[in-house]
Amino acid sequence: MSSLLIPIQMRFGDIDSYGHVNNVVVLQYLEDARVRLLRRPLPEGAVAGAPAGTTFRDLAGGRRTVVGRQEVEYVDELLYRPDPVFVQVWVSSVGGASFVLDYRVQEEDGSKTYAVAQSVTVQTDPATGRPAALDDAQRRALEHWSGAPTRFTRRPAAAGAQAR
Repeated sequence: MSSLLIPIQMRFGDIDSYGHVNNVVVLQYLEDARVRLLRRPLPEGAVAGAPAGTTFRDLAGGRRTVVGRQEVEYVDELLYRPDPVFVQVWVSSVGGASFVLDYRVQEEDGSKTYAVAQSVTVQTDPATGRPAALDDAQRRALEHWSGAPTRFTRRPAAAGAQAR
């Protein structure tokens, strides 16, 4: 897996009345990791013909990337501390106009995980708001960060499944 590990500096205001990082703030940590991944310069040669310093955002050419769906599973309490927490982010699937980003909120060395998550990111045309197909260069860029999908352990049974 070729993921990216993003340090996130906590703020005291991230803490809720229970003394741990609020669930909404965890979504902000994921957003920060997502934005930083899409604005990170691609490695030289990742996309043929792309100049040095090109990012996925550059390849989008004015098209927007929006979140279509998110799922978070909170694994352990994340308490305030002065040292950063880390978000590992990678791409687990690429579709026609969308791609799936997976995340792990964790210690830098991976020794402890606080949350796992997934978001479906959809590329849209700003003029119409409709999905816009990813091109070959974007697909190659996303492949650079590819990895296995997150396995959620507390996912409820599929809709319509009978309880046993």
